Amino acid sequence: MISVKHYFKYLVLVGLAYSMFSSCKKETFTTSSDHAVTVNNDTLWFDTVFTKASVRWPLSVNKQILVHNPYKESIRTNIILGGGANSHYRLNVDGESGHTFENVEIFPNDSIFLFVEVHPDPNNNSPEFNPLIIRDSILFETNGNQSKTMLIGWGQDAHYIFRDSIETDTTWANSNLPIVVYGYCYVKPDVTLTIEKGMQVHFAPSSWLFVEGKVNIQGSKEEPVLMQGDRLQPAWEERAGQWGGIWLNWPTHGNRIEHAVIKNGTVGVYCDTIPGEASSENVTISKTMIRNMSYDGVAGRGSRIVMYNSISANCGRHTFLASEGGDYYVYNCTFFTDGRDFGRNNPTFGYTNRTRDQFNNITAIYPIRYDFRNNIIDGINRDGEIAGDIDTSQLFEPWHIENNMLKTEQLNTYGTGNNELNKDPKFLDIDAYNFDLDSLSAAKNAGQELNPPVLDDYCNRPRTGLPDAGAFESQY
Repeated sequence: MISVKHYFKYLVLVGLAYSMFSSCKKETFTTSSDHAVTVNNDTLWFDTVFTKASVRWPLSVNKQILVHNPYKESIRTNIILGGGANSHYRLNVDGESGHTFENVEIFPNDSIFLFVEVHPDPNNNSPEFNPLIIRDSILFETNGNQSKTMLIGWGQDAHYIFRDSIETDTTWANSNLPIVVYGYCYVKPDVTLTIEKGMQVHFAPSSWLFVEGKVNIQGSKEEPVLMQGDRLQPAWEERAGQWGGIWLNWPTHGNRIEHAVIKNGTVGVYCDTIPGEASSENVTISKTMIRNMSYDGVAGRGSRIVMYNSISANCGRHTFLASEGGDYYVYNCTFFTDGRDFGRNNPTFGYTNRTRDQFNNITAIYPIRYDFRNNIIDGINRDGEIAGDIDTSQLFEPWHIENNMLKTEQLNTYGTGNNELNKDPKFLDIDAYNFDLDSLSAAKNAGQELNPPVLDDYCNRPRTGLPDAGAFESQY
């Protein structure tokens, strides 16, 4: 019979032997290209607004990511912070801080925590140092496979709208803090959003101001409302396609945009199949510049749009497009696209009441009215910069194209109505988006007196006598 004392010694010896055997057993790592770590977040949001900094360090938020090995063997992965040492973000892996971690080992069916902090400086609003939205990513490299977790955080002191709706009448006033929209800002039906002079509204990529209620933009010549992307570095200052645009959808009507600069988006103002009321347009655009749109400057589908004393310039497809019929009244505006950013075949100004399929067959016809007078429509398209596709059986009064300066090869179509064809408008400085008129411009006194009259121009300067064509009344 074995005594308890000897039995205990026996267990100790067995345990030591097993421990020695286990320590000698080699740990195996999977190297299969089919195997990679899994991560519980593809995007990590830091949506706290940083309004103060501590005495020594900016305020920060700590978040975590779970990195999992789902296999029966251990696995090695590299974890890399995209921005490296210059990133606003900081990583901590198993208690070690850094921005690059090589051959991080994770046991079979086990996980590790990766901690992430962001350190913006809300007191330094230099766009080079501290953007409105701080973007970075964490790269995971495992057995030749790569995956990313995006890092997105608010950088400057601003009012941030993150995929949110406006449900009561709201005013954005110039409080020295910009508005930053991420995803969308949705104005609900029967609700009015007023944007007052001097406001700066920034949009993240693919973000829209989506309106089914009403938007009332009330800038001034000295303090226009500015709407653009969220990247403020000089290299992004005039780059198209950085955000979506203003999307007006049924049942919206009575929208007004005055003294605004809308730039660097996809579509400046888009009215989507919303016929207006006889006494209320879908949108009235005045004394506004829309530029650098990767698609269209102003576009309407079956809509009622009034536009005067405005500029739409440098767009990838059309500076103005009226499609699927509707009512369009455009007076004393300037439409121009050169070749600085886009290779295009479309005319800069288009209007149609037909839709066509891929084989150019007509599939539908819509009623349309249009009144285009005292405009400049110009660019570098050899085939001309204005084109219409109209079924006259659905063309109703008014249908005027008069006293415009047009670049066109369709002389028989546009050579009536006292239009000036293929003459140089002599803008002062196209590269600086200054479409004011030189003293020798053929647009001087090329317009007609309208009823009701357009009394002043884009810069609030009075129009006297016969008005000039385009958005500007020449001072020479």
